[in-house]
Amino acid sequence: MIVINVTDNIISGSLNGEVFARTYDEKVLEEMNKVAEKANNAQSVAEYKDALDKFKKLTEFTLDGHLGTFHNDIFIDNKTGNYYLKVNGVISSVPMPEAMVERIKDSLDKKIDISPLIKAWVRFLRNPKVRVDKNSVNSDFAKRFFNFVNIKYTNHDLADKLMEEKGYSKEVADKMATTYSMKITNEGLLAGFKVSKEITKRYRLNDKGEKEQFDVYETGKKSIDPISGLITTEKVELLNEDRVFEPAVQGKSGDAFFCGENEGHIIRVGQVHRLSDWSKVNCNDRVSCVPGLHIGGLDYIRGYQTSGTSTHNVFVDPAHIGAIPDDSTGAIRCIQYFVADEFSGVNGSIYHSSKYASQTDEQWKAEKEQILKDYGVFQEEAAKNSKKIEDSLKSL
Repeated sequence: MIVINVTDNIISGSLNGEVFARTYDEKVLEEMNKVAEKANNAQSVAEYKDALDKFKKLTEFTLDGHLGTFHNDIFIDNKTGNYYLKVNGVISSVPMPEAMVERIKDSLDKKIDISPLIKAWVRFLRNPKVRVDKNSVNSDFAKRFFNFVNIKYTNHDLADKLMEEKGYSKEVADKMATTYSMKITNEGLLAGFKVSKEITKRYRLNDKGEKEQFDVYETGKKSIDPISGLITTEKVELLNEDRVFEPAVQGKSGDAFFCGENEGHIIRVGQVHRLSDWSKVNCNDRVSCVPGLHIGGLDYIRGYQTSGTSTHNVFVDPAHIGAIPDDSTGAIRCIQYFVADEFSGVNGSIYHSSKYASQTDEQWKAEKEQILKDYGVFQEEAAKNSKKIEDSLKSL
């Protein structure tokens, strides 16, 4: 008699009382079930023995690895138990953090699309910090990255409102008011936040050719209330793109960065903000308040949101993250990000994450060519060795 069981990534059971176990393979399992049905319904000893012989061959396997039971692009190394992404026939050399594997499984159980997670991981594998050298990778940075992505934030004000107005218990209200601190876009970008201070004072030349300062929101036109005698000055309504900001903490200190094509300490909506090169990003995960462009998640920015500050939605490609000094509250340093809006104002245009993602993909094409030259390995050569755990840069 043949008995078959499937648990996690293992096919196990018994063959005439002899126990067997092998790694999961969808096609092998399908064939096993067919052969088992023939054996268990055999009408002659010869037919039964033939089915047993075929089934025994199906229980044989190598220890190299197998594709996961839950996703066809995830490879499981049987020797280490590590999970890897498999793209274009080539297996990444960077093991997926355990937390990421569990989130993928949980998402699949809840029928949540995991494509953004996979794409974010592909982008992260492009990060130069992932490569320690030609033969080793930075697994600790990978773990910190996904711990960061996995941070959750509870909006306690919303939870209190749900309890007061809807009558929910604290446990249910907290659950409903909890979300991931950092969202992942459909393209695999991270959607985070940046706190700044708006610069409302500008300079101009007056009629005498002299420099004078003025408030950008004031037109100079005044009116008087005929009853109270209160004099008011008309205010200008500006679109977000016409407003100017600077970092809330550093202001004009620190390294200058590019906002579009201009280098300085200015933040503007609808612009890419970037440092000139990686030397200006302190990539040590163990230190804080050091050079680099700083952004964060919901919990992180609370400490910087004070009266007079502005908050932006920003997109950052995981390939551009230089350090994750705090993977529990959500602080990162990066070389580049895109500012999509400012909470209190109105945009003149809509900035889709897909457009910025396509820009960073174009950047990667140029960077990849140089990396492949430096490492002396090309994608075609890597594809020939797809059973080995190869460097992710050969395929991604």
